[in-house]
Amino acid sequence: MDISSVLEPFVKGSPLTVMVRAALEWLVDEDVIEEIFETTTDSHYTRTLTLTHMVDVLLDVAAGVRPSPRAAFRARGLDRCVSAAAFYGKLNRMETEVSVAVVAHTAGRAKEVVEASGGRRDEPIPGYAARILDGNVLSGSEHRIAPLRKTRAAGLPGKLLAVFEPATGLVLQYIPCEDAYTQERALLDHVELDAGQLWIADRNFCVRGLLDRIASHGAFFLVRRHGGTLPYTPKEELRPCGRVETGEVFEQEIAVEGLEGDHFTSLRRIVLVLDRPTTDGDTEIELITNLPASAAATSCCEAYRGRWRIERHFQVLTDLLHCEIPALGHPRAALFAFGMSLVASHALAMVESSLRGAHGEEPVEELSWHQVVDEVSHVHRGMMLAVPRSHWEHLHGYTAAALATTLNAIALHVPIDRMRKSRRGPKKPRNTPKSSHRHRATKRLIDEEREERKRRKE
Repeated sequence: MDISSVLEPFVKGSPLTVMVRAALEWLVDEDVIEEIFETTTDSHYTRTLTLTHMVDVLLDVAAGVRPSPRAAFRARGLDRCVSAAAFYGKLNRMETEVSVAVVAHTAGRAKEVVEASGGRRDEPIPGYAARILDGNVLSGSEHRIAPLRKTRAAGLPGKLLAVFEPATGLVLQYIPCEDAYTQERALLDHVELDAGQLWIADRNFCVRGLLDRIASHGAFFLVRRHGGTLPYTPKEELRPCGRVETGEVFEQEIAVEGLEGDHFTSLRRIVLVLDRPTTDGDTEIELITNLPASAAATSCCEAYRGRWRIERHFQVLTDLLHCEIPALGHPRAALFAFGMSLVASHALAMVESSLRGAHGEEPVEELSWHQVVDEVSHVHRGMMLAVPRSHWEHLHGYTAAALATTLNAIALHVPIDRMRKSRRGPKKPRNTPKSSHRHRATKRLIDEEREERKRRKE
């Protein structure tokens, strides 16, 4: 982008804020967003309040620029056009397909920039496009909507599945569900598969249906075995395969009933005997994979160990990008807010890839994202007063390569050595047991109240 004289002080004083603003401006193209809205929604229509307005408001909250949706709504002057009731009404009725489409669109665009910037990470196992699959349940919301006022239990506004690509740091697919009590496995049919991918998942996703779908698409899986859902018959004895940092590795070829077709050339069981038990007391970790023998068992263990990246991503979304807004109790509103936090995380992934291209891998691994988000949230308001949005709109005409070049140039100004993580000591053991909390699925409470109203009318 052309660095105007008014923007130069921000490039020198807070280059990260400029990078994040440029990334978000390029990702959220109003024409494309409105086209997504028109093609995905069935019941909504646009008069004054557009989907782009909704996206911008929730992105302000995700980036920490405004403390709440209402504050962002008023700061953008939307209260002069529509009422707050109209805004929240549209937000509460936002169909989940809309946020799914917006997340997928921005992830695709962000991926182009990440690859063009030269900051893409290596795949966990070379030659296979890794995807990490995991679920998340939104935490209890405030009891603002009527059905929640009748119970003291925490209202859960929904749950989701996410498909994370570790090489780019992007969530490529977002699968939300309004009913928080829905089993995550019930959402697996919505997962999009492609040949050559390597699907890494925890034992909750170790089910024949998913594994068979993955193999039938010419893809591969590396999942932790669930003893109750995947019994097996060994074809040979366990044989030692070496050692990794956390323990000894063994493997054997196995057969699983229902997983014996033309698309299954081999099925391997890899056992990691841990030097120290897990927090759950497990002394072994069993992995099931259809990867060929050329993918060493030790490499498979290291690749599965990298599954923590999606857990860290969820932590960033929660702690830094405000993916869970307690005031939003309605499931559709809460899930839309989570989706917009994913869009904000795509902007951070673009920034991270440019930093990696400019400064290298090791300094970026030590970068404190708490400091990054804190700086952006504090500088952004002043920067947008000095450099209004009209000065950024030309970014929509940039190609991914042009934007990557610009971000890499700005990244050279980032004082990355002064933004390192503060390493803490080892955690102390918990002295008190975890307490159990009662909760209710918000969608089910809403449905119960709707049925009760129908009975009263009858």
